[in-house]
Amino acid sequence: MQIKAVLFDLDNTLILFDEKMFYKEYSKKLYLSFRDVLSPEEFGSRLMSSTRVMTNNDGSQSNAEFFINDFVKGLPVKKEDMWSRFENFYNSEFEQFEYLMQPLKNSKAVLEKIRNSGIKIVIASNPMFPANVQLLRLRWAGLEGFPFDLITDAHNSTFCKPNPKYYLEICEKINVNPENCLMTGNDSFNDMIASKTGMKTFLTTDSGDNSIDISREIVDNLNIEMPEPDFTGRLDELSAFIGLD
Repeated sequence: MQIKAVLFDLDNTLILFDEKMFYKEYSKKLYLSFRDVLSPEEFGSRLMSSTRVMTNNDGSQSNAEFFINDFVKGLPVKKEDMWSRFENFYNSEFEQFEYLMQPLKNSKAVLEKIRNSGIKIVIASNPMFPANVQLLRLRWAGLEGFPFDLITDAHNSTFCKPNPKYYLEICEKINVNPENCLMTGNDSFNDMIASKTGMKTFLTTDSGDNSIDISREIVDNLNIEMPEPDFTGRLDELSAFIGLD
C-alpha cells in the first residue's frame, strides 16, 4: 500500500464535541439572524431540509449555491440577502461555540509526522461551511496555520458526504489516485464509504460514544451497505498503520 495522501475528517476525528448539542446551540443562535422572515419552527425545518438537499448536490454548482437556492424557495426574499445573513453570522457569531470543543491530544504531532514523510494531507470535513468557518474550527483543533494541501468547504466543493463523488473530487484536486489515498474519520457512515472509490480507510475511536446521528439524519437513504474499515484504532495509531513508525 503506497499512501500518497491522507484525508482527515474534522468533527470528532481531530476535535471532539457532542454533535447534537452543537447543532442545537448553533441552530438556536443562527435563527436570530432570520427571525424577521421565519418562525423558529419554519427556520429549523428549512435549515435541516436544505442541508439534506445539499447532500444530494449533483456537481452542477457549489454546495453553498445549491444550499441557498433551496433555502429561499417560496420566500419573498433575495437569495443574496439570505446568504449574507449566513455570512454575517459566521463572521461575527460562530466563534462563540468554541466552548463546546475539545482538541484531540497529539493530533498535530500525528499530522506533522505524516507531512514530514512527504504525504499530502487533506481536511475532508463535510463541506457544508464556508472556508472561514473551516479555518476557525481548525484553530479550535490546534491546527491553525498547518500546511494542508486542501481544505474542503461549501464554495470549493460540489458534492457532500456520503456521495463517493465527493472523495473523487478531492482526488482530482490534489492529483492523487484514490488507490493511493487513505480516508481517516470517526464516522462509519460518511467516512468509510470512501472505500467505494478504492481508497483505504481508517476508522478512529477517540470520540468514543460521541453521537454521529446528525450525519444520518440529513441523508435521505439510510439503506446504503457500508463497507468495513481497513483499520480501526486511535488517531495516534495511524502513523504505524501507514508504515511511518
